[in-house]
Amino acid sequence: MRFLMFIKLFKMIFNKKKLPDLDYIQKQGLLAVKIAQTFALRIDFLSEETCTHLAKLYTKTTPIEEEDFMDLLQSYTNPSWFSNFKSIDKKPLGSASVGQVHKAYLQNGEEVVIKVIKKNFKKSFEKDVRSLRRLIQFVIFFYPKLAKVADPVGILEHIETYTLQELDLRNEIEHGEVLKTIYHKNKDHFDLSRLAFPKIYKDLSSEHVLVSEFINGITADQLLEEKKLDFHDILEIFHIHGFYIFLVGTFHGDLHPGNLIVKDNMFYFIDTGAISEVGKKIQAGLFEFMMYLSQYDYDGCAHALNHMADQEIHGKAFDKFHQKILILYQDFAGKTVSEVSLTRKMMETIKLGVNSGMVFEKGMFPIIKSMMYLDGMVLKGAPETILMEEMRRFIKEFKDANQVVES
Repeated sequence: MRFLMFIKLFKMIFNKKKLPDLDYIQKQGLLAVKIAQTFALRIDFLSEETCTHLAKLYTKTTPIEEEDFMDLLQSYTNPSWFSNFKSIDKKPLGSASVGQVHKAYLQNGEEVVIKVIKKNFKKSFEKDVRSLRRLIQFVIFFYPKLAKVADPVGILEHIETYTLQELDLRNEIEHGEVLKTIYHKNKDHFDLSRLAFPKIYKDLSSEHVLVSEFINGITADQLLEEKKLDFHDILEIFHIHGFYIFLVGTFHGDLHPGNLIVKDNMFYFIDTGAISEVGKKIQAGLFEFMMYLSQYDYDGCAHALNHMADQEIHGKAFDKFHQKILILYQDFAGKTVSEVSLTRKMMETIKLGVNSGMVFEKGMFPIIKSMMYLDGMVLKGAPETILMEEMRRFIKEFKDANQVVES
């Protein structure tokens, strides 16, 4: 029964004495991998060591065999498709949970990468989602508070939505175009000069195969591993991604360090299959919250979080919440990310709001996930940074651009 597998998976993730078995997780299917990837962000209640270990599942999953790759590629295409290529490398450049990429050369000599969906995941993935949803509903029946505080249903729905988007590579083309269109509309209003997108060969691409320009750069993930990603570059990633989140409300839904390639001082967004959108209320409210937080104005933070909620609190309920916010952030000012985690504070803040009576829309998690990625990059690349003070430099630009930005 899959219920037992999911119970074992969660026990493994939360085991404080032993790191999760990544090979076991991969053998349990795509949903198990996606759950583990999501928990890789949860430094609010997992150890840094466990999160770092789980994060390997973003870029270091098991590839398919070279012979199986060619058979798979033939099953996805027709014989005439291969005539467009001078050569295709059988050895993958990289492998992720859904797809893997191989370098190739077109007949005109252009270097490209071919991304393929590793197998037909959809049927088993959807079956596992249904099974886990029933398990969550069973647990919530006996512990209803879990639904409000941890929002497991909302998180599962987010995993389901962005994974199903990833399984159809036509979404990667479409969503990349959405992000590029936003870029072109606003590049004269907001400094996006370091953002780039790879060229996509639409006529050679399909649901299961994507052909795109080969970007001869290094992933931000690799640069972080080698301690070579400059802190100002990390801030610029926040600057660019913050534009899409805070000012547009449409953004790359899975911008972890493995989905950023750095080349010639440019940041290339790749793997745009998953795209996220949030309503104006959360979009504006979160920016307001971050603005106050960067100034250590916790009164403003309390009001901003309440404004973000679909169901706000007032009177004595808000007064109690306000006092708890002051206690929660009493050790925050002037602290580096290695001393106090922004992600942990954000998750504790949302939890405090929910426990105080606020109700938030389910669109919260994609934004929080994006903030987790940023926090994780800073923690790995520049742990002695006082992140909120560094973010102050962008506040005025965000406020000014908000008047003219087009979605």
